[in-house]
Amino acid sequence: MKSNNKITIVLLVAAVLTGGAGWFLTQDYIDTQVSDYKSDFEGEREATAVVVASMDLKIGDIISSNSAQIRQIPKAYVQKNSITPQQFSTVDGRQIIHNIKRGEPILSIHVNTVKVEGLASLLKTGERAITIPVDSLDTNSGFLSPGDWVDLYVTLKDGERDRTVPLVERVHVLATGTDIDDGIREKQQRYNEITLGVKPVDASRVIHAQTVGDISVLLRKAEDSESMFEDYVTIDNLIGTPQEAPPEPKKPSGWGFELIKGGTRS
Repeated sequence: MKSNNKITIVLLVAAVLTGGAGWFLTQDYIDTQVSDYKSDFEGEREATAVVVASMDLKIGDIISSNSAQIRQIPKAYVQKNSITPQQFSTVDGRQIIHNIKRGEPILSIHVNTVKVEGLASLLKTGERAITIPVDSLDTNSGFLSPGDWVDLYVTLKDGERDRTVPLVERVHVLATGTDIDDGIREKQQRYNEITLGVKPVDASRVIHAQTVGDISVLLRKAEDSESMFEDYVTIDNLIGTPQEAPPEPKKPSGWGFELIKGGTRS
């Protein structure tokens, strides 16, 4: 009987110790979780400096110290593409390509990647800008936009025949009318001229071609680097079959009358 009591006491003590240890471990786990949560929460509430719009900004507006300011916002609300004060110099002077409300953070996706300082800034080293007129068919269709790539063909007189030949290939369209290639797509508008970036030798060819013939502009895919058609077209090969020669006039037949006057034939 005494032996059974000892076993009972031992089991009771073991149960109490086990329960106490379990309570301690559980309490420690809860305290750790609460501490981690508080740490994360405090981290999210930590203020971070970002660049925001100091006024309503519309597409085409310029970012500057007058249109932007620094604001402290909770880290949890900082977007991935936010501009920090240290990064402001990378967007200073660039255009907005999305409308931004006053107080909203300025994101990198809101900013034009091209910094335009006049038409000349769009030219590559060694290029020249040349403006050529376009006909009403081009302007009405509105198929050309700044930033496009085109080929130029010229149709001119070759003796008594018209001949159409390639002039310049893969030419960058810098502007259509007054709309330049600044990365901002304007609404479709009518224009009577386009400005192209070409090499000096090609500029002279285009200028001369305008005086002797009609220039046609052909839109091409930007990724297309293949050379263009190198032959020429006349009425003879326009439809892919040679033109038949006109029939020769009929020769007079050998039969007829011979008139003799005074012994002389006529």
